[in-house]
Amino acid sequence: METAPGLIRRVLEEGSWRQFTTPRGEEVTHNTFESFVTTAPTGGLGRTLDDVVRLIGDDEDTLDLLARALDVPVDSLREPERRAAEIDLVQRDARDFGAYTRSGGWRFGLLVARNVQPGSGQGKKSGSSLDENNEVTKVSAKDFADMAGTKPSRVMRFYRAWERAAEARVVPASEDLAPGVDVELPDGETWSEYFTSAERSTDRRQNIAAEAEAAGTSFVGALHVAHHPSDLRTAILADAKTAEAAREALMQRLGEDPELQAAMARTVAEVPQLKKAVAAETRRTDQLDYVRKIAEQGNFKTPAGQIIEASVEVKSEAERQLAQIEHLADVNPAESITEAYETVQQLIAESIKADPAVNIRERQARFYSNVQKASKAFEQLDLNDLADMYEADMVEKLESLQRSVEACLESLRKAGPRPALRAVGGA
Repeated sequence: METAPGLIRRVLEEGSWRQFTTPRGEEVTHNTFESFVTTAPTGGLGRTLDDVVRLIGDDEDTLDLLARALDVPVDSLREPERRAAEIDLVQRDARDFGAYTRSGGWRFGLLVARNVQPGSGQGKKSGSSLDENNEVTKVSAKDFADMAGTKPSRVMRFYRAWERAAEARVVPASEDLAPGVDVELPDGETWSEYFTSAERSTDRRQNIAAEAEAAGTSFVGALHVAHHPSDLRTAILADAKTAEAAREALMQRLGEDPELQAAMARTVAEVPQLKKAVAAETRRTDQLDYVRKIAEQGNFKTPAGQIIEASVEVKSEAERQLAQIEHLADVNPAESITEAYETVQQLIAESIKADPAVNIRERQARFYSNVQKASKAFEQLDLNDLADMYEADMVEKLESLQRSVEACLESLRKAGPRPALRAVGGA
């Protein structure tokens, strides 16, 4: 970021932060610019919004672009350096915790104790360390876990271990600590006395208790569901809201559960309806991306692969269709996406047809692409295999193909440039 501040403006102008492919080939989508900034590399920048604001500096145009991307007044981004530094204290500790959480130890217990207050979050945006008065304060276990890229239950294990040590008067109570506060820590070998085997356990009941405490939900209710999965199945089948809650929970668990990932992949592969639905959603996503790219970047790729600047009419229609889709109340505007794509495609086809030069290049590109594909197919043939492969039908096919190639060459030669006439006899 420090070596290329101009990229921030470019990313904001092009809107390329919304969806991209990482160097490892992973497809990443962000619904908010803040998500893009704070997500760890290579899915995002792995920084804070304050880092970006400081990098932009006094570039008012870029600052205005950032404010629009965040949907906030531009003046709200001009925070004092002191507050930006205070906010960074929580986010820095969260990143450190995420990187070293498996190591355990007093230092990591302190990171949790001084930044986490279970059940907190009232008056704050989710994932923010600012309260309703814009003061830096503690965050919930869930928000801290999201910043750290780990589970709330894991955060709570460190929190409870610290509290046990506080009860023994080994360390200050977490309620007496605040973000950024450092205290003298006990000898590292004594940590295991408080971070007990119960905290390291993956016991089912313990995990449910930790998750319920971190999320602020009923442990008894969660435990009942865990012990009566058939009741959960019935509720999912009977109630759309329960089904949606179950889907969201599964999606959250997928990131850290390889076995669940494999099971879900097998389910999709084995159920024809799901395969068809995935293919349809992928197609609609591609269609929506196509319309969005024209609206935001002002160009499009033709069927033959040409990148062409969109006309004012095409760009305006793409912008109109995109705005209409984004403001739909329907959470799954499948028909609207298809209609928008087909409308824009029709305008593009008409604009290509109306421009003779573009039309010719499009036909040339399509023709040349087909020739390249045919040429590549023949280059891959191994002629040494033909000795014992004679078939009359194959010979007839190749002879027919040869005649087609010769006819094609003849047509191209006739259409080719003619030699210039030489002057005769004098002048």
